Amino acid sequence: MMPRVLELTYTAWDLASFALDCGWSSPPFRWNEERRFLLRCELDAAFFHLYLPTETKGDWHRAKGETEDDLSQLKVSFPTPRDAVAYIMDTFPIVKRKDEAQWGTYRTKETILKIYDAMAQVVSDNATAEAAGQQPTARYETVLSPPPGPPMDEAGSYIPMDQLDPSEWPAHIHLPIKEPIKKPEKVSLDEFIVLAYPASDTDEAICAAALAIVEESQGISSVDHLDCLLLATHPDWCRMFLNQNEYRPFDIAKSSTPDSLFVIADQSIRWKKCRDYLEKRHAIIVQHNDPRQAINPGRNHATVRNDLPRGVDQMVRFALKAISCIADLRKDLSSAPQDKVRIIKGLEQYRYDQLAA
Repeated sequence: MMPRVLELTYTAWDLASFALDCGWSSPPFRWNEERRFLLRCELDAAFFHLYLPTETKGDWHRAKGETEDDLSQLKVSFPTPRDAVAYIMDTFPIVKRKDEAQWGTYRTKETILKIYDAMAQVVSDNATAEAAGQQPTARYETVLSPPPGPPMDEAGSYIPMDQLDPSEWPAHIHLPIKEPIKKPEKVSLDEFIVLAYPASDTDEAICAAALAIVEESQGISSVDHLDCLLLATHPDWCRMFLNQNEYRPFDIAKSSTPDSLFVIADQSIRWKKCRDYLEKRHAIIVQHNDPRQAINPGRNHATVRNDLPRGVDQMVRFALKAISCIADLRKDLSSAPQDKVRIIKGLEQYRYDQLAA
């Protein structure tokens, strides 16, 4: 695994000390999207084998302390570890959506399963050889060319740079430098915000919902925008402020919304970072001189929105309905149901925490 981790990580000269700790004292690796994709797929497949141990024929290997009844119940949902791998891969809707948009198929899942099967065959072949009293010689053959990481000799040791043939220099490694590396210029705060965010599928889904709110309610105040986003990301809170005849449509909308939008109760939605990021990309306009700090669509609103997850609009519409209900209740909280009052008070505390952050 180390060669793959090293190639994925060591892509700039300022990480040379890290590479040295890993045993490689030569130039960094070139950034190649296709190679990086395959490296990640090989690592994912390997970790699936490590965390979902199998018998030699691909059946479940009973874990320590696991009863036969436990194993039987597991097999009802996942007959084999491979079925579990396929299920796990289906829990990444954003990856799936992007793959299908670009490739017409869920390429990441298919590639990982293909590599997983190749590794499983190696395990089976070696087990068969051992059972026959033979030396196990099967090895997983990488799909990458050149092989991952630094060039290695037959013993598996990295070949030093000065022993490599310059005329046959590995295509995935940068050439040695001839001049000292210049210290990079400082990155401005505005550039940093754009580079550092969004950092996860949840961040992307929250950005999509933030833009959907502005589309549905142009000129919305920053406070209401934050409250609406909190309700959209916490569906149990949102449902509390809807009419009973809206429960079923809401539940249907929730089931079709990307799971990455929903967060646990104490998880920060990083609203301030989200708003700053969207403003820097000119997806929204914030009226900073306005006490309400009203938010409107920016000139790049549609462009940025197209790069973000879909399927959040219905949840946003229900959240806006809930905001309207909360505004009415706030006029006289003494007559409001206590369970709703607790959520309203909780929103105020979350609002304070988010704005303080």
